[in-house]
Amino acid sequence: MDILETLRQAPSAELYRLYLAIGKMLDDPRRILEVRQRLHLGMSVDYVGDNPLEPLSQGTIVELRHTQAVVQDSRSRRHWAIPYAAIVPDRTAPVVHPEPPPPPRAKREEFAIGDTVGFTDTHLNERFGIIVRLNAKTASIAVTGSEGHWRVSYGLLRHIVDL
Repeated sequence: MDILETLRQAPSAELYRLYLAIGKMLDDPRRILEVRQRLHLGMSVDYVGDNPLEPLSQGTIVELRHTQAVVQDSRSRRHWAIPYAAIVPDRTAPVVHPEPPPPPRAKREEFAIGDTVGFTDTHLNERFGIIVRLNAKTASIAVTGSEGHWRVSYGLLRHIVDL
């Protein structure tokens, strides 16, 4: 006796309990992440269509959403929002790891009056100078040469080491 025949003979209340349990398992963020890490835009995938008894459908990923992927069907060229659980990822595809977060920005405590610092101005020119005043959110920098004073956020400053 196959599983579908067994399910057809099961009482409705038991089927509903099974439906809830499977739904919770499919919505588990770890399961979603496991599939999503193997996917990327433009990737060809197989997926379970409307009829689970038919063979897998084929398509191309055009968008990755929070709990679904938008797949363009290969035959009809229509777009379908498919839950990640219905996508059969290629097991040979490498897992795509997200880029590491950028290093933390510099804070006021890391600077002192008299420190030599550098920063990039609004015109993308590199400027160098000496801190003459520490304000709450910015540092006042006396830029070398006759380029005056600049007020620069601490997150945009970097220490300059003179060798």
